[in-house]
Amino acid sequence: MNDPALQWLTERASQPGTLAWAVRRPDGNIVSQSADEKYPAANLEKILAKFDELSTVAADQTAPQWSTWAFEQGRIRLVERPDGWRLALVVHNDSAAVSGLDSLSQEFLTMSLEV
Repeated sequence: MNDPALQWLTERASQPGTLAWAVRRPDGNIVSQSADEKYPAANLEKILAKFDELSTVAADQTAPQWSTWAFEQGRIRLVERPDGWRLALVVHNDSAAVSGLDSLSQEFLTMSLEV
């Protein structure tokens, strides 16, 4: 795998408790993976695509850089960078992946990504 963003994400998202992930490139292409059939990667792709219509982070630097939605068994984290990259993760509540969401999100925001 020659893509640094996907290599980084594959390594980091393999942590136990990560159920699915997706990354959206600035050109609109989305790559996703699911570790649990209850959380299909295609659903994350739809979420990321929907944010094209709603996104304000790129235009407003004071907007939050990530959002988290909690549900009964887990959480969805969406991270958006001003350069157009987006990350979505679904993690199980009873896992180490939950406690690592903030550091993973911050790392995604600050890493150098090739377009």
